[in-house]
Amino acid sequence: MADRQNTAPARRKIPAPAIVTPLTKVNLALPFSKITVEEPDGATAELASIVAALTAVMERTVDDPFLPELRKRAEALAARLR
Repeated sequence: MADRQNTAPARRKIPAPAIVTPLTKVNLALPFSKITVEEPDGATAELASIVAALTAVMERTVDDPFLPELRKRAEALAARLR
């Protein structure tokens, strides 16, 4: 009996996995009834005009084929919000 107490358990031949990921499920309830749609205010229109001005400056200083289209979109948005 004394021999059985001193013996160590046998080692596994296959190593244990290095990464163990738990499975977790989360249910999320969003309060869609509290979402309101409002008209853009003057600050939003001003911000859009600043973005349009910045894209115009970038178009003059940086050679990028995407900037003319970005400037046109920014100017159209600024005009729509005025």
